Amino acid sequence: MKKGLTMFATALALSASVFSTQTVAQEAPDLQVNTPAVTQIRDSLKARFPKIKTLLEAGTLGVTQEGKLAVRDPAAVPLSERQAVAALIAGDTNDKAALSREIARANGHPEWEEQISDTFKKRFKESMLPRLPAGWWVQDASGKWTQQVQTDANTPAK
Repeated sequence: MKKGLTMFATALALSASVFSTQTVAQEAPDLQVNTPAVTQIRDSLKARFPKIKTLLEAGTLGVTQEGKLAVRDPAAVPLSERQAVAALIAGDTNDKAALSREIARANGHPEWEEQISDTFKKRFKESMLPRLPAGWWVQDASGKWTQQVQTDANTPAK
C-alpha cells in the first residue's frame, strides 16, 4: 500500500507540474502593463538617458548584444569621472532588472521575471540593435567592439 501511495503521489506531482507548465506556456505577460512602480522605473531610465546618450555619442560607452551598457575603454574615462560613469551604468542595469521584476509582479506572476528579462534582451538584439545610431559602439558576443555604421534602419526620418 505504501508503495502505491508513493507512486500515486509521484504521478500527482508530475501531472501537476505538467499542468502548471502548460498553463504558464499558454499565458503571456503584458509587457506594457502600467503601475506606479513600473512608471517610476521607466521615468528613472528616461531621466538618466541624456547623460548616457552623451557618453554613447562620445564613444566612452558602448552597448552589448543584450542591451547592457559597458565602458568601451576604461583608460579613456578620466579618473575624476569614473565613479559617475560607473553609477550611470549601475543605475541603468539595476533599473532594467527592476523593470522586469515589476512587470512580472504586475502580471501576477513574479516567477516570470527571468522570462520577461530574456524577452527584452531578445527584442533588443533583434529590433533595436540594428537601429542604434551610426557612430555608437556595439560589442559582439566575443567581446569585440565595432562602430555602428549608417544604414536605412538607423537613419532618422526627415
